[in-house]
Amino acid sequence: MERLKELFKSPLTAINKAKREKNTNKTLLILILTWILFGLSFFIIVIKTSTIILISVGTAMSVFLLGFLASIFCAYLIETIMNILGGRGKYYEGLTSLTYAAFPISLGFLITALLSLIHPLLGIIGFIVVAITVALGLSIYFKSIKELFGTDMITTLIGFLIIVYVFAISVYAIVILSASQFLPIFKELTVASTV
Repeated sequence: MERLKELFKSPLTAINKAKREKNTNKTLLILILTWILFGLSFFIIVIKTSTIILISVGTAMSVFLLGFLASIFCAYLIETIMNILGGRGKYYEGLTSLTYAAFPISLGFLITALLSLIHPLLGIIGFIVVAITVALGLSIYFKSIKELFGTDMITTLIGFLIIVYVFAISVYAIVILSASQFLPIFKELTVASTV
């Protein structure tokens, strides 16, 4: 719990402690908590629009599982990219950087979801909360990559842009491949509707 407070009060202290301790279990616990908070946020959002509680629970569980697995994979990508760019770190450094950056963002999303549950106009306050926590999360990401991998900020920025690009291309490829599987069905429907 102390590390979570440090992420808000003194992120550099939390990063330096993580660098010294190299405690993967602590990082994994924070990652699990992060995705529980994201799952709760989605539970609140979906429960407002759907009266079926099972849909909300399913959405929350899906967000938790997919987010957790995506984080585990993304930490590997961070390790690989940063080491190719000249950093000196292992999987732990990639996982810790990602986890420490994601935690404030997940808390911001949960606070915003709770505010929207109280009243829709509180979404304006939610915007401020999300803006602050995303700014904090991205700052923690860049600083932790710099400290844990021993790189400069330009290299850290390039690594971040590569990761964003990798995910954009991957999502684009998935959409194109998925759409191409349904293309014959669309052709048949188009031909049938013109006859």
